[in-house]
Amino acid sequence: MTLSLVMHKKIVNIPFLFLGIWLVIIILYQLKLSYHQTNLNTTTINFLLLIFASFFVGYFYIFIFYLPKYKNENLGEKDNYHSEIKISNNFVDFSFWIIIILLVVESVYSKGFPLFWYLQGSPKSYFDFGLPTLHGILMSYILFFGTVLYVAIKKRLNKSTKRLKVYFSLIILILIILITRQNLVILMVQIVLAHHFMINRINFIKLVPLGVIGILLFGIIGNFRTGLDNFLEISEFKHTNISAISSGFYWVYMYLTMTIANINNLFNMNFDYGYGVNMLQSFLPTIVLEAIYDNPNSSRFWLMHPNYTVSGYMASPFLDFGIKGVSLYSGLIGAISCIIYHQYYFKRDFRSSFLYILFLQIILMTFFTDYLLYLPVSFQLFWSIILLKSK
Repeated sequence: MTLSLVMHKKIVNIPFLFLGIWLVIIILYQLKLSYHQTNLNTTTINFLLLIFASFFVGYFYIFIFYLPKYKNENLGEKDNYHSEIKISNNFVDFSFWIIIILLVVESVYSKGFPLFWYLQGSPKSYFDFGLPTLHGILMSYILFFGTVLYVAIKKRLNKSTKRLKVYFSLIILILIILITRQNLVILMVQIVLAHHFMINRINFIKLVPLGVIGILLFGIIGNFRTGLDNFLEISEFKHTNISAISSGFYWVYMYLTMTIANINNLFNMNFDYGYGVNMLQSFLPTIVLEAIYDNPNSSRFWLMHPNYTVSGYMASPFLDFGIKGVSLYSGLIGAISCIIYHQYYFKRDFRSSFLYILFLQIILMTFFTDYLLYLPVSFQLFWSIILLKSK
């Protein structure tokens, strides 16, 4: 962290955020409020140190050996995205209606949609909706389009602002109808980051009261869906005198820290490597995976409890290739993040800013899951490269 501060000459940078988030999670884990949270094994500590070091090696290799040449070639080409973003009516209309048409096709294929199933009391959910893989790509475009619409509305990049607001509202409604909380949260995070980096800087300290309110609401919703008693039973807290009001903090605590509990268990288990099947599950249809691998649907045997499935970004590459795979993958993420950040730093056009926002989200959520291997997020990188341009 000290090295990143010296080299970037500012406190908040990608290496600082990556390591800082993981350190906070590990410190919270040390509270061990649940019996699921055992002492970190020596193997786990050594593996985490190697993984974090690999990320830094990847990042600073690019910083030292690639950036000087890139800087010389691009210095002075910095664009002003406040005036150079172009959002055409044809792009907006075509994007919206292609989304609607494809969702109708998926609804016909699935014989309904999640909200309809929920109201009927059907056991089917969002994961039963749509065409495999195609739906992930479609969802990536919905999230990409929703974020672009927000920026266009706030910066008045299109004369038809009212129509953009209608389209944006319908995008939110679509995510609600599909009952996909994860993708709705992803869109909200992207919007916050887009507002901060493209529209107006946000003082995140002032958002602390809203964060507390959000935690309380998270607990209320969790207790409504699961039940407080059931939550306490599943979580196995050492201290059971937890009120409904304070339960939100315990809900958030468990979702933040169970990643450490799960990988602590995983790193100390013996199993046969998957050699890619776990990392490809979010990208390839099941029928393709079955043609390549004998058993692509392996169980999550490493979880401390089946209800807590969070394992961060490390689980899939470790399951496929062990500690060498996680270390190489972490180095790759570090290298890519360095390139994308400095592309944004030197150019500041719409495309580089959007790519930076997407990858920053991937870095911020590494403790929760691997968004680089999650189609609705990762495929937005593709849409950004081919569709975003300046005047």
